[in-house]
Amino acid sequence: MSYFPLYWAFVRIKLKSMTEYRSSFLLVTVSKTIMIGAELALVWLLVYRFQTIAGWSTYEIMLLFGLNMASYALAGFFFYHPFVYLPRRIQTGEFDEILTKPLNPFLYLLSREFSTGYFSNLTVAFVAVTIAFVKLGVSLGPLDLLFLVLVLIGGALIQASAFVYTAVPAFWVIQSGNLSRLMFDFKGFVRYPLTAYNGVIQVLLTLIIPFAFINFYPAQYFLGKDDFLMFHPFFQYLTPLVGLAMFALAYWFWTVGIRHYRSTGS
Repeated sequence: MSYFPLYWAFVRIKLKSMTEYRSSFLLVTVSKTIMIGAELALVWLLVYRFQTIAGWSTYEIMLLFGLNMASYALAGFFFYHPFVYLPRRIQTGEFDEILTKPLNPFLYLLSREFSTGYFSNLTVAFVAVTIAFVKLGVSLGPLDLLFLVLVLIGGALIQASAFVYTAVPAFWVIQSGNLSRLMFDFKGFVRYPLTAYNGVIQVLLTLIIPFAFINFYPAQYFLGKDDFLMFHPFFQYLTPLVGLAMFALAYWFWTVGIRHYRSTGS
């Protein structure tokens, strides 16, 4: 715990770099915002064309998009660069240098590789969620706002866990990029309501790879829907707990990988 000021110093350095290269940062942010906004517009047009998908309206699906994108952005700030590029660091031997630091290598990676590239994702997500709530006439009280914060944190932990789970096998199998792509292909399912898929996918995204807790189940709470399929209505409250459980298991998996790490000798 005494090292946390040092970890935070790494993050501040990354944030300070934004002010050193403001033009570049603004250009990248604007271009990414346009791209993500276009992605949201395509989803909106698709649903608008068919009016509803599995009983979910355009703005209800916009809420699913916003919750998913917001939690992805929160996870991406800290977890994208450290774990997407972990196999390459192991292959080149760069990971050896990380282990020589007198710091927790997990926290060191998160702080050193903090990414400033997700403000655009967070902005579009905030706009999408706000528009969805306004158009659907959903008003949030203090407890609802608190639960929304917990849902975003829980969703971010689930997304972060996915980064870790797909990267750690590189300690055994260095070329593990296909696993990462496969995991995030599954995450594409949560753009739309779980009711649009068959029972196998519903079980998979709820009990095996619980991406449905990122947006589908908490959306039931905010929208007052009763669309729980074969599962219990209490699932709408479980996102924070599922996030903590997934992340605890991911960190344990990381420690197992570290114990079995053998340098490439590069």
